[in-house]
Amino acid sequence: MIYDIREAHPELDAEYEHKQAKAMRALREHEAGIADHPALGTAIRQWLTNHGAALVGDLPRAVEARLRGGDFGDHRYDHIIIDEFQDLTEIEARLVLGLRSDGGRLVALGDKKQSIYAFRGNEGRGLEALPELVNAAVVDHEMDECQRCPSEIVRLANDVMAIYKEPLRDVRGGGGQIHQVHFTTPDAEHKRLADEIVRVFRERPTKKHLVLVTRRKWGYDIRNAIREIDAEIRAQTVFSEDILETWPAREAFIFLSIVADADDAATFRDWISYQEPDIEGKKWKAPKRNAGAYARLRADRGVLNLEKALEVAGLEESDLAGQGRRNVLRRLQRLQTRRDDLPATDDARVLVEYILDPDRWIVENSAAPELARDDIDRLRLEADRMLEEADQELPLKSLVEQLRHRISTRDPLGQEEEPDIKIVTLWGAKGLTADFVYIAGLCDEALPGSYDEDSTGLTEAEHELEQLRLLYVSLTRSRQALVISRPLKIRRGRVAALGLTRKAAGSQYWQELRQCRFFADVPADHLPSSAQATSWLGIDLENLADD
Repeated sequence: MIYDIREAHPELDAEYEHKQAKAMRALREHEAGIADHPALGTAIRQWLTNHGAALVGDLPRAVEARLRGGDFGDHRYDHIIIDEFQDLTEIEARLVLGLRSDGGRLVALGDKKQSIYAFRGNEGRGLEALPELVNAAVVDHEMDECQRCPSEIVRLANDVMAIYKEPLRDVRGGGGQIHQVHFTTPDAEHKRLADEIVRVFRERPTKKHLVLVTRRKWGYDIRNAIREIDAEIRAQTVFSEDILETWPAREAFIFLSIVADADDAATFRDWISYQEPDIEGKKWKAPKRNAGAYARLRADRGVLNLEKALEVAGLEESDLAGQGRRNVLRRLQRLQTRRDDLPATDDARVLVEYILDPDRWIVENSAAPELARDDIDRLRLEADRMLEEADQELPLKSLVEQLRHRISTRDPLGQEEEPDIKIVTLWGAKGLTADFVYIAGLCDEALPGSYDEDSTGLTEAEHELEQLRLLYVSLTRSRQALVISRPLKIRRGRVAALGLTRKAAGSQYWQELRQCRFFADVPADHLPSSAQATSWLGIDLENLADD
């Protein structure tokens, strides 16, 4: 979207040579970009208006502006309690504070050690920003008791976060267990962990069991390994993030959106902003999202709808102009083929089952086909659930709007009501508690992992500190036992696909995986030495203090 705006307003180029991710972050927060550059703001509003679209990140800003303008007068509150204050962006904080009545009281709870959303622009100062935001004195109450974790885990968490000088106080006492284990490969890790998870679950079925993974792919592998051991155990992956990260899942959902609304201009723009994946199923994001070709197309025909798209699909490449014209034509021809194959019905159930069939989108050279299949399946399961629970017949357009809302707010999709074993990424650990917690794949190459300024907008030091906080959140989920595991090596062909840090040293076929650097300064008596998988006896349930 930002490239398309710049194509129409080249005078903005000199000020906006930063990358797309950083620009969009600025736009979402309204602290740069729109606020400081009215021409860009006007261009964006024109683009959004023409395409019938809106920026999700603009909603808090728009509501806050209306609050300041006197709207929502009947929505003022005498008492407001804000939990996880450190996770709010500045605009979100101002919005909530704007809901206070005159003389209203505010209670804000937060812990800067649990701030893990800096990539989305949260207020980095946390509670320290509160006096400035309320423009008044603030009474500070320290809450440093850890009532969840046994002393063994509290000590480890304090060691990891010693730089913050805000240690937790242990109030539960000892009796918990920490296990550190290493395996030869990820496959070996997943199979052995699955054996242990099943064993513990069978002996403690009334307790809560939580698996945290550093990569979604590894979560699926552990889930599948558990199901192979015991298909009756409900092991469920609950991933709220990145459901559209694979190309097959993204393309399937965009096509579903087009079928739902033939005049959805923003979705048509999205459909033509890609290119054919390479022979490895990767590199499907076209340079500048084919902005040159789209700008010319829009100038000649206006914003796209289905009728215009099908007309363009019948043209020759020489009939189009602008950078990316070949990609645009091929994408529209693919759209025509997919549309012609649709069943002749308006029944939302039939269309969902047909379109969200993984086999229609996953081909032989698809990258991460297992992830793509699970993501499309989750989309279909969530759509089926919405259709089933609707009070009346739900049109496909309304169904897609609800799915979009769930995706944009990062709600889990396709989730069973109460799984026996919940599997989430470290990012999904916030707010969860379990008796038995397993952190799998905790190697340095995954956490802190690779640093990419363009995807986070953080400095390398800020990125590493946020990953440290992420580890802290993960460690403090357990009430009884904590298992920390990692593989020692991985096939080189899997490194890039999993987003791990790539290292040249080692053999031609295998890359070494090292212990997470955040454990380097932990005293030996606070973190047990890592046990080899073959000698690990598992959690000692007989000598485990009960909750």
